Amino acid sequence: MTILDRNEIWAQAFELGQLILDSPEVTAYKAAEQAMNDHPVISVKVRQFRDLQDQYERLSEHGTGSHLDGLRADIKKLSAELDAYPEVQAYKTAMGKVDELLESITKLIAGTISDSL
Repeated sequence: MTILDRNEIWAQAFELGQLILDSPEVTAYKAAEQAMNDHPVISVKVRQFRDLQDQYERLSEHGTGSHLDGLRADIKKLSAELDAYPEVQAYKTAMGKVDELLESITKLIAGTISDSL
């Protein structure tokens, strides 16, 4: 077994990160994200959605109550509108695949470490 110092481990981690960035999952994610950003209606709705979420988060810091009901309804409605677009569905699917890839890599690393201890 080769002993690596901390710098060599960081270099290997950087290389792994680069491999992940070049994976088909991340490539598909970037393309789906670009398609969403290039769509004029979706990009406006995404900005509106984020603004509503920010408002909700700021107001919810002051407690819960009926003052948040309208915002929750608006967020839910806008989310449903966004979900109707195939570009948004492709983006969510691609994001799920990237998440699966990262989770499987994390499990593999954790398993390798725990098996070796």
